[in-house]
Amino acid sequence: MLGRQVQAALATGIAAGDDDAARAAVRSVDIVARGFVRRRLEGALVDAALACDAAGLARPAPSHVMRIAALLVAGQRLVPTDIASEEAVASAFARLPAVAMPRFPLMTAVTAMLLAGAIAALVAFIVMRPGPPSRTYTRPMPAPSAAAFQTGGVPLRDAAVDALFGEPLTSMVVAGGRAKKSGERGDLEAALKDATKGGEAFAPYGAPVVDAWRGVIEGFARGVWAARRPDGINQRDRDDLREAVRTFTEALAGAGLGYFLEGRFKNGYPFVQAYRVVEVKLVGAAGAPRRVLSLRRLDRINTAYAALGMHDGDVGDPVLHLERIDENVASTVMPLLAADAPYPIGERAWLLTDQGKALAAKVGAVVRREYLAAVGADATPAAAIGALLVGRDEIIEEWRDSLDRKGIVFVRTDDLFLPPNLLAALENVVPKFQRDRIEQAEEQMAELGAPRIHATIHDLVAATVRRHEAQHAFDYDRDSELRYPTALADLLGAQHGDDGNERAIVYSARHELSAYLSQVANDPVTPHASLWHLGRNLFTHHARGTGEFYAAVVVLDGLVRHLKGPHAQHRLDRERLVPLALFLADQPGQALRGAAKSLWLELFGEPLTEIIEQTP
Repeated sequence: MLGRQVQAALATGIAAGDDDAARAAVRSVDIVARGFVRRRLEGALVDAALACDAAGLARPAPSHVMRIAALLVAGQRLVPTDIASEEAVASAFARLPAVAMPRFPLMTAVTAMLLAGAIAALVAFIVMRPGPPSRTYTRPMPAPSAAAFQTGGVPLRDAAVDALFGEPLTSMVVAGGRAKKSGERGDLEAALKDATKGGEAFAPYGAPVVDAWRGVIEGFARGVWAARRPDGINQRDRDDLREAVRTFTEALAGAGLGYFLEGRFKNGYPFVQAYRVVEVKLVGAAGAPRRVLSLRRLDRINTAYAALGMHDGDVGDPVLHLERIDENVASTVMPLLAADAPYPIGERAWLLTDQGKALAAKVGAVVRREYLAAVGADATPAAAIGALLVGRDEIIEEWRDSLDRKGIVFVRTDDLFLPPNLLAALENVVPKFQRDRIEQAEEQMAELGAPRIHATIHDLVAATVRRHEAQHAFDYDRDSELRYPTALADLLGAQHGDDGNERAIVYSARHELSAYLSQVANDPVTPHASLWHLGRNLFTHHARGTGEFYAAVVVLDGLVRHLKGPHAQHRLDRERLVPLALFLADQPGQALRGAAKSLWLELFGEPLTEIIEQTP
């Protein structure tokens, strides 16, 4: 195509007898091809001039040179004798097909089309290319249903109720605390009025819900002034607030609304805390289903439970605290998935001893094996994420120690990813290369699917905690209380105090013993994880004297006995308990479950009930 345009330009120049006319003709070529045509024209004229020099022509006419150039562009082979003859060149040129300069700018059109296509492809690539890997994951859930509290599933939710349990409820509790301390009524009265007005959100759900909300507000106000009495609050005050809030929670459940509230006194101050019920699970035992609620916090009061789950029969259903489970999975379970990661079974100083290292390594290996088997195809990325978390947390601990020496308090970092602006806030505080390493680690975690794997492990932990809390609920609902095991009595002494009531430590240890043994026996996937969550209480000094500590002593000793393991003379000496723990860590999960079931029968004198999670 370019040759034809060069020939047309040369024909124009030949007709005018002037090579500049040929050059001027190139200006009519379309803009994209023009430069290429001009360069080829000049090259053809140079080649023709050199051919004339080789043929011995001293000063050939411009038309002769341009005819030779046209023949060369057309692919004609010329010998010096032909080049030297103007007649021969003119005759050969006359035989060439006549050409005219193309009028349609084909190359410009083609180039424009290609450019447009390239731009479209680039735009499509930018629009459709995947963005950075997500740092969140939402587990698929069934559609909300008003029947969730009866059949299981996701209960109803109302944005106006969410808003009420956020700011107005928080303001009411904060104002109540100030009024209790100062006696001033103004702020509290205003907050109570706002909370009452916010109660209009319950109007669509019937008078019982509206009236019960009014009862909460009135009960809280009474609690504030009761707390100011010189003799302080009494049991009736506690019961009144708790019952007002429980009545309201039950009214919400009756309307199918997924909210759970708790009324209590803490350090002499009244509190009302609100949660959203994310999911209702029915857990069956001997054909009698018990619902367990999964909760997320709604109010912004600066107080929270540390436990993964709870059951208080006076408050209502057993519950799981999902934020605490999230933190446990991110800060304890997932780092444990890194190769050779030790289990945090005791305080840091003891874990540096030979016994501590050996036990932490052994328990870490068996618990890691359970979780990696449970996540299946995600085992390899899960282990890689664990290693990244370990590396990240080592850097953060270094920062924490350094800043602590400067009197700077470092924020909690128990979530899977660090708070979004934390690294930027530390720009002038910690080394850049460490901040870069942490940022790269978190990017790799996201690429490996950390949020989804975290959700999978969260469900495993939630399931076993749910069985634990359900056992508490079943024990509470019994017609006759569980017996007081002799093995526990040997450690704690008399069951009842001088007032005839069961001693608090006995009550706690007895019920934790039942719940943890049931949890291990009924855990089909992670029985070792369940056992060593309890076992940490044996090897951590600050847990000594708690109900969980004494339950752990009985469980460890009893399981070893049922599995024909070594005997410990001093059950409260953790150094002497290490061989027992190492023995248990070597046992298969199935053997551990069987021994737990047999031990429960031995301790409580009746068979353990199988706990099964029901599907809606």
